[in-house]
Amino acid sequence: MWEISDLGEAQFCIGIAIERDLANHYIYLSQTALIDRILVQFHMTDANPVTTPMEAGVSLSKFPAMPLTGQEELELKTIPYRRLIGRLMYLAVGTHPDISLAVTKLSQFLDCYNLSHWLAAKHVLHYLIGTRHLKLRLGGHVASDIVGFSDASFACCPDSARSIGAYCFSLGESGVVSWCARKQKTVAQSSCDAEYIAVSEAAREAMWLRMLTAELGFPPLRATPLLCDNQAALVLTEDPSFHTCAKHINTKWHYICECTENNSIAVSYVPSRDNVADILTKALPAQAFLRLRSFLGLCTYP
Repeated sequence: MWEISDLGEAQFCIGIAIERDLANHYIYLSQTALIDRILVQFHMTDANPVTTPMEAGVSLSKFPAMPLTGQEELELKTIPYRRLIGRLMYLAVGTHPDISLAVTKLSQFLDCYNLSHWLAAKHVLHYLIGTRHLKLRLGGHVASDIVGFSDASFACCPDSARSIGAYCFSLGESGVVSWCARKQKTVAQSSCDAEYIAVSEAAREAMWLRMLTAELGFPPLRATPLLCDNQAALVLTEDPSFHTCAKHINTKWHYICECTENNSIAVSYVPSRDNVADILTKALPAQAFLRLRSFLGLCTYP
């Protein structure tokens, strides 16, 4: 026999604060306390806030633009770069999808970072100063089906020429419940290839979410909408014989075709401006970034 105590509803779990709005059927997740600890740990509490986690047009490479001096090499040994990226990773997978792209890029240089990477990582902290109170809103009045967005940034890595693919999924008026931004495992030969691979990765996540919601007692009643902003990639998902220009694509990426054929996923077009996953694949100007961030479900709520 074990004695247990009822401590009531959870309010805090592994660094994530939980708030409930039962009247409106919402739940809010945030990591303000963790962000504050990170800012104190890295002596950034008095730094100025910035609007975006990564400057538009920034390009990070493992090869420094100029050879490092002896003094700079000594400096690098004292920089807690890996520790900072580890902290940011937890925020990115917990409640801050808005920093996922920045963390994805910065985590590629854990064994070859230089001062430019350190400054880019500190830029994320400047962003978190101004967004520490943001909460991820989940739930809503009406039970809704899963909706997904997929995007890719073609050949954006200057070192490997690989693309970054991303997806995010929400439940109707809810904020995103699943998101991912990662460098693709193969070199895409065109933007169509990169988008097609990203759609296939998103399809696997969509199928898992469909099974999960079914297990919870809410089976999907229709094909899951998956939106992307590349017309050529859409054509490939709808053509079961595969176009001759896609013969070089690895067989596993054609999984999306099976999903569309059995009516589990319905891939359709969305303009780039309205593609929520765009915020996960490229550093955007402030106005575009803030607009898409609101679609992620990240806002300051009472």
